[in-house]
Amino acid sequence: MTGNAQETAKREAPSPRTPASATQPAKSEVARRLGLAGPSGARRRGALLRRLLATGDWAALIAALCLATAATTTTDVAVLFWAVLFSPVWILVLKLHGLYDNDHRRIRHSTLDELPSLISASALGTIALDGLLALSPVGPLSAGSAILVGIAVLAATFFARAVLRFLWHVATGAAIGIVIGPAAAANVVARRLATHPETRLQLAGYLSPERETGGETALPRLGSIEDIPRVAAHHEVEWVVVSEQEMSEPAAERLIEECKAAGLGLTFLPQHYGLLGPGIELNRLAELPVLDFRFSDPPRSTLAMKRALDLVVSGTLLGLLSPLIAAASLLTLVDSGRPVFFRQRRAGKDGVPFTMLKFRTMVAGAEERLGELVDLAELKEPAFKIRDDPRVTRVGRLLRRTSFDEVPQLINVLRGDMSLVGPRPEEEAVVALYDERQRARLGIRPGLTGPMQVYGRGDLTFEERLAMERDYLDNLSVAGDLAILLRTPRAIVRGDGAY
Repeated sequence: MTGNAQETAKREAPSPRTPASATQPAKSEVARRLGLAGPSGARRRGALLRRLLATGDWAALIAALCLATAATTTTDVAVLFWAVLFSPVWILVLKLHGLYDNDHRRIRHSTLDELPSLISASALGTIALDGLLALSPVGPLSAGSAILVGIAVLAATFFARAVLRFLWHVATGAAIGIVIGPAAAANVVARRLATHPETRLQLAGYLSPERETGGETALPRLGSIEDIPRVAAHHEVEWVVVSEQEMSEPAAERLIEECKAAGLGLTFLPQHYGLLGPGIELNRLAELPVLDFRFSDPPRSTLAMKRALDLVVSGTLLGLLSPLIAAASLLTLVDSGRPVFFRQRRAGKDGVPFTMLKFRTMVAGAEERLGELVDLAELKEPAFKIRDDPRVTRVGRLLRRTSFDEVPQLINVLRGDMSLVGPRPEEEAVVALYDERQRARLGIRPGLTGPMQVYGRGDLTFEERLAMERDYLDNLSVAGDLAILLRTPRAIVRGDGAY
């Protein structure tokens, strides 16, 4: 391998992400004092969190009703009194939507995951409340008041739940978990937890068969599968992730019973997990559990709604961000001269090239110097990211850290070259190295943001990126796009993988 290729191999490999066990806090002293640590504490934590969320939901409804009372002339104090009297129906509607039952059941759950259910619950809850008011002496809400209450309670409930969960996790700390399976599987789980910090799971280590003495992983091997009672008691384990592919059915059944008796949460990693996405449905054929795969192109209505979202959001953001765009242009001009914008040919939908816009963050002639840093012919995979790139300017480093260098691509979104959400556009020279399987990511318009940007960015390997993008393509939806858009600001603030 040439010197350039060796340097390339170093640069293209993502930095080893610190596993969740090293980055997340241990169970806090608050949790220990309140008896919320360990498996028995996990049960109490689930009950307390459900009550806390219900209290927050009730407070959000009261706030929305007070807003309607203050903002409209048709809703007075008498209406407010009767609405507060009937407010338990709001909690009932949320309960029927399952909005109090997922935090303790799932390994990963966030308020964003609840957004579709919250929208439905807000509409039905407002209708139910208005129906009860119609039976009261004050009568139903006016149309304007009902709409205001519905929108306000949706926003207030979403905000209250997000804040309460954040404060709850800060106060109680992360749950402690272990992985059952070989070192390679433990490493996969640790990396996924590192890119999904909302799981709040701290890995103490892993258990593997006696025949395996260890492997290349930052997690310590704590023993064999038979040692789970000892390890669980010693480390106050609350969650078990099983990725042992060779576990027999009797052994798996015994493990399930042991975890159930001990009050441990349990997650199984399927053998063919790379093939399973959100679009897969678990159904039953008599007593047999079956997985149904849906093979179809995205409906035209979904693509039309996605395009409408692109036009509305990109046009609005360009208007709102115009002062910052002007400031970034001026800073770039003062720091390194012209040109302010960088134009580059990138592969779009179906590989058709287009001219992508960015703020220029590198010195003049940067493309000609690429060969000094990366030997494309020696790349192990058709993607690369260069840490501490010497071609980046001072202002460019700031723009990259905040991802503001990508803002001019809103123009590409308006033109129809790109979408707000999708796989990131790659250079034509890199796309030329794709095999048939990798070209699947070219099936839709590239995006300004996407699954890669909210789950790891430059720290992901190409295969990890490809798996996320394939999952996105197979399960394309407007709700999924909205979830990624809402997660993008947090990813920008965190700055992981941005360089």
